[in-house]
Amino acid sequence: MQGTVSAEVTHPAGLALTRRSAFASAAALTAGVGFALAVDTRQTTRAFVDLILVVIALITGAVVARGAGGRFPLRVAGSIVALIAIWLLPQRADVPSALILGVLFGAGVGLVAGPLEKGAAIGRVAIGPVVVLVVARFTGSEDALVAISAVLVIAAAQLVERPEPPPSRRRGRTGVTATVLIMSTVGFAMYVGAETPSVHWFGGGITHGPTSGNEVALTFDDGPNLTATMPIVRILDAAGVKATFFEVGHAIDKVPNITHTLYVDGEGLGNHSFHHDQWRWLDPRYPELDRTQDAFQKAIGICPAFYRPPHGDRTPFVAHVVNSHHMRMVLWDDSAGDWAEKDPNVIAQRILHAAHPGSIIVLHDGLNGNPFANRTVLLRALPIILKGLHARHLVPVRLDKLIGGPAFIPCR
Repeated sequence: MQGTVSAEVTHPAGLALTRRSAFASAAALTAGVGFALAVDTRQTTRAFVDLILVVIALITGAVVARGAGGRFPLRVAGSIVALIAIWLLPQRADVPSALILGVLFGAGVGLVAGPLEKGAAIGRVAIGPVVVLVVARFTGSEDALVAISAVLVIAAAQLVERPEPPPSRRRGRTGVTATVLIMSTVGFAMYVGAETPSVHWFGGGITHGPTSGNEVALTFDDGPNLTATMPIVRILDAAGVKATFFEVGHAIDKVPNITHTLYVDGEGLGNHSFHHDQWRWLDPRYPELDRTQDAFQKAIGICPAFYRPPHGDRTPFVAHVVNSHHMRMVLWDDSAGDWAEKDPNVIAQRILHAAHPGSIIVLHDGLNGNPFANRTVLLRALPIILKGLHARHLVPVRLDKLIGGPAFIPCR
C-alpha cells in the first residue's frame, strides 16, 4: 500500500510575500498615525479628547473594512477613498468633520491593506516613517503630514500581495462595499464644497480682504432684529465704526423701518436670502435672491451689491444666479459661532483670536430672520470685540471699503 507523504516547504517566494505584507501593514498603520497627527496640529482640535475620538474613528473605519480588504477591486476603491479623505482633511477645521473623515480614511486604508500582518517586523519597518511624522507634527506642518499619509496609502496599495479568491458570491458583496464607501466619500466631499467658506469648488465667494493693511470688516447676519439691530448701531456709532448688515428678506418686509434707518445711518447692507431655510438653496433657479432684492427696493429704493448664503450653503447654480445679478458672493474667515454661545467673553475671545488684517468677521444680530430673537449676548460681546480690535491696531470698516467695489446697485 502506497502512502502519501506531505512535507512543509519554505519557498523564497513565500518569504517575499510575507515581507511585502509586513511593509504594507506598516505603511497602513503609519498612514493612520499621520492622519491623527495632522488633526492634532490644529488649534480647534488639539484637546486630548479630540485626538482620542479621531483615533477611535480611524479604528472604527478599519475594523469595518477588516476582512473585506486585500482583493484588487477593494484595494482600488480603498485607495480612492483614503486619498480623498486625507485631501479633504485640511479643508475642514471642525471636530465632527475630522471624525467623519477619520472613519472614511480608516476604512479606505483597511480595504487597501486587508487584515494586518502581525509580528515585530512591522514595528521595525514603521519606525522610520513614524519618526518623520512626529517631526512634521512638531513643526506644525499639517500639509506635510497629509502628504506623507497619502504617500503611505499609495505605498500600502502597491506592496500588498494577496491571492485573489475564486469567483463566488463575494464578488457582489465586494462591489456593494466599494460602491457604498465611494458614494459616502463623494457625498461628504460635496458637503464640504457646499458649506466650507474657504472652498471655492462650487463658485465660492470672497472670504477676506487685503492682508497688507490694518482693516477688517464687521458684518452682521440674520436681521433686522427689533431688539438688537439698533442697539448694535448705537454701539458702533459711539466707536466711530460702520459695519455691513446681511438681512433676511421676510424680516425686512416685517420691519422695513430698521433697514431704512441703517441705510440712512451709512451702514452697509447685504442680501441674505428671503427665508433663511435649509433647502431653498438647492433650487437651481434660486428665486430667493430676487425676492430679497425686491424687499430692499421697497424699503430703501436701492439694492445691495453683496450676497451671503445662509449657513454658507451654495451650489454652482446659486453662484451663477448671483453673478447674473452683477452681485458678489461674500463669505467670511472669522466666526465665533455666536448664535449658539451664551458667554460674551467666549464670543469676543474667538473673534479676536482669529482676527487678522483683511478679516471678514461674521456675527449675528438676528437668528434665522426672526425679528424678535434675543441677542443680548452679542450686545455684551461687541464692546469687548471693538476694544480688542483697537488694541491690535485693526480698524473695522464697511465691507465695500475693505474689498472695493460698490456697496449698492440699481434694482432690476
